[in-house]
Amino acid sequence: MQQGDTIFDAFDNTELPFTYIEAGTKLHVLVPASRSNPNLCKTTLSLQLLGYPAPTFMGWDERFLDEHQVDGGARIGTKLVHAVHSVLKAPAHDDDLVLIADGYDTWFQLPPEVLVARYNAMNQAANERLALKAGKRAVKSLKIGQKIVFGARRSCDSMRVHGAPCQSTPEPPAARQWYTGDNSISNTQYNVNPPRFLDSGYIMGRMIDVRALLVRAMEILESTAHSDIVYDGSAQPIFNRIYSDQEHQRNRWYHRVLPAVLSRKAEFGLGIDYFSELSHSTSDAEKNAKYLTYTSDGDVGVADPRSGLLQPQLADHYLSDCVLNLPSALPTDVAASTPPFINANITLPSDQGWNDLPLLTNLCTGTIPVLIHHNGDKAARESTWENIWFAPHAREMLGKITGAAGGWTDTRKWVEWEELCPKEWEGELFGAGET
Repeated sequence: MQQGDTIFDAFDNTELPFTYIEAGTKLHVLVPASRSNPNLCKTTLSLQLLGYPAPTFMGWDERFLDEHQVDGGARIGTKLVHAVHSVLKAPAHDDDLVLIADGYDTWFQLPPEVLVARYNAMNQAANERLALKAGKRAVKSLKIGQKIVFGARRSCDSMRVHGAPCQSTPEPPAARQWYTGDNSISNTQYNVNPPRFLDSGYIMGRMIDVRALLVRAMEILESTAHSDIVYDGSAQPIFNRIYSDQEHQRNRWYHRVLPAVLSRKAEFGLGIDYFSELSHSTSDAEKNAKYLTYTSDGDVGVADPRSGLLQPQLADHYLSDCVLNLPSALPTDVAASTPPFINANITLPSDQGWNDLPLLTNLCTGTIPVLIHHNGDKAARESTWENIWFAPHAREMLGKITGAAGGWTDTRKWVEWEELCPKEWEGELFGAGET
């Protein structure tokens, strides 16, 4: 075996197994939500203003009254039970893409073509890393690889009784170098660590793959005694268990503890969005992202990040969290995407493009996420809503978008915007956006 070979096979030119999602592939957006409130309206509004398909609300009008579970069982009910129903019954092709995103704390800030392109790129990069670790031939013959992407967070949600099997969670690739500092002055103990654990605030993959994952999650739920206590009414520890089982099996396989046959019960092609390319989770990371604007000459208002001399817009960022790693200019995938106001058919005097708009940016990874997941400080859903780029024009944009505004229930009934978001909530949705 030559230098650089793995113990599995000599390095070769075998093509990696990789399902590329073509542009124009149908995208389904599933949103766990049993009833409406202003936060669901914000999620739905951000989807529709950016040209995403109307969402399907999973568990709509269901009453969750289990006193032993968080939110009466709504978290597992909408994200798992009704999710399985939705993906099994949805009029969809196996190769369609499906995105499951939390309904009450998720905002979309970039258009769907950026989402799909990054999903492809993330999977390809993850599969190349896996091939370097295990060998291309082994990866191909055993059909392992990344197919489903979850968000990333710094803490591992555990099962209440037995504890989460988080020891199998791998280190994030090339991210440790960005995080540094002294825990005694950091916001939380997690601030000096890169996000490495699974966050089920969003799940994205092909319909056939997500369907298999959800069916497995239901098998685990139904076979666990006292599941309401073990999982504390949340689906996340179940997904954590599946991911841990996958990585534990892979680790044993890497070290030849198992024969080169992987159990399909454990291998689901799960991966984590380490760099906030698709979503930024705010849990334990509120200080790690800011709304920034990108001028045509690449100026994002930062002097010398390593010197600590920051413009006022970054002054409250804790330098102990990470080394600032901002892009020198607006990323090309954002710059080349659908112009921000084209879906609403409005023309602004300044002819604004993405360069002129405030975009939430991860200050540690330098990425502009497609989604913002407010799973940390929930008050930020009210206090920062006016910062998102479309807020000043949201009312006008909503009135001019092509097609009806609203969403589907998982029984395929249409919910009109006026029913979903009544007039008494308009102050919160549009109060900062009068034009």
